[in-house]
Amino acid sequence: MTDEMPMTNNQFTNIPFLIVVLLLVVVLPAPVLAQSGGPGEPGRVQEHVVAAGETLFSIARRYGTTVDAIAHANGIPDPRQIFVGQRLVIPGSLGPVDTWTAHIVRPGETLSGIARQYGVDWRTLALANHLVNPTLLTVGQVVRIPTGRGMATGALHAVQPGETLLHVAFRYGVPFWELLTANWTDRPPVALSGQWLLVPGTRPRGMPSPFLQIDLSPIPARQGDTITVIVYTEKPVELQGRLFERTVLFAEENGVYYAYVGVHAFTEPGLYEMTLTAIADGERATVTAAVRVEAGGYGYERIDVPPSRVNLLDPRVIAAERDRLAQVRALFTPQRYWHGPFRLPVDAAISSYFGTRRSYNGGPYNSYHEGVDFDIGAGAKVYAPADGVVVLAEPLAVRGNAVVIDHGWGVLTGYWHLSQIEVTVGQRVRAGEVIGRVGNTGLSTGAHLHWDFWVGGINVNGLRWVAADGPWAAPERPAAP
Repeated sequence: MTDEMPMTNNQFTNIPFLIVVLLLVVVLPAPVLAQSGGPGEPGRVQEHVVAAGETLFSIARRYGTTVDAIAHANGIPDPRQIFVGQRLVIPGSLGPVDTWTAHIVRPGETLSGIARQYGVDWRTLALANHLVNPTLLTVGQVVRIPTGRGMATGALHAVQPGETLLHVAFRYGVPFWELLTANWTDRPPVALSGQWLLVPGTRPRGMPSPFLQIDLSPIPARQGDTITVIVYTEKPVELQGRLFERTVLFAEENGVYYAYVGVHAFTEPGLYEMTLTAIADGERATVTAAVRVEAGGYGYERIDVPPSRVNLLDPRVIAAERDRLAQVRALFTPQRYWHGPFRLPVDAAISSYFGTRRSYNGGPYNSYHEGVDFDIGAGAKVYAPADGVVVLAEPLAVRGNAVVIDHGWGVLTGYWHLSQIEVTVGQRVRAGEVIGRVGNTGLSTGAHLHWDFWVGGINVNGLRWVAADGPWAAPERPAAP
């Protein structure tokens, strides 16, 4: 609790009752398992029978709780070890009706607007509802609103089988009286197991110190999108991340941590788990978040390669060139060179979009267009879309005369099939500076510019970085934690 509560005369007269409560709490054991009930029934606990293929992560997601809460409620030492038919207690009821109000999210509502409506801080709602991304609410979602006592901050604790109020008070280091008055104006119920308690002045388990807030966008993400991860912490940390079985690298700017994650165009639609670990003062804290990927809705096209260039489809040629590009595409420069939205490299119509599934000479559609093609004549100027440093400028077999620019933070752009290269490796370029000329070199069926966009070594849709609300905007206008 942030404000100290003065003790009134009525509170003094209730001291004998408090003594009785203390004796009851110490002597009487809590029931092992409360009766199961439907969602939103105060004082009741849901049960779930594990089905084939389920994990604690998927079960927690289904009930809107956390893996940690379910594991503790059921005494599971290793969250990976559950079995089909196992009965799990789901500690997810709304708790005492005089402490919590359930708000159903309506279209157009935001967390800050809901917070203003109930006169509480939006951070309190984010913490109370374990919202990893407070900017994302869905219509019909139930938001828990603490009411009646003016609490500004506090942890939500699911009472475990066998726990008493005194146990909880000792565990969090808060006075028993404050824990009692934060949750009830009258006598506490005899059956506590599975109920949620507000522990004043502490941090909820879902967002451990030193994490303050984590923002993810867009959610859901589509195949070929760039996911922006913004992490706010209490103090400087070493931040480690993992998503899509790849390492997520962070850059720090003005005390805020940023990461960009490319979603591969062939990523299977579904739900993926992102893990973030913060290391500070020799201690580690880990949080997880669910990232949903949807299909990109890409079309199909057939490419007929002229006989004179069919040799460029040789898998050995393609593999050798990919190895060469792998040396630069996964670069991560902690300095950010760009400012503001990216520009298009040429002013021309788009002849082929990113992600289109491709068949070469009537073969299977087992590849995709890795960039954006612009229909423009040979010799046209190609411009740098943002500030950066040239890290490749040389002829390649498949991509022809090529240029790659490193824009920092794992963001790189590539330019293929050029007739001329007008920059050198190591050269610093500015947005709008000429870097080459359009051509028809390499595996190309006519003069055009192919523009690649890499994020964390993954090809993504570069047109999103040109949009007014694109990923580039994250460090330009960071939200206050």
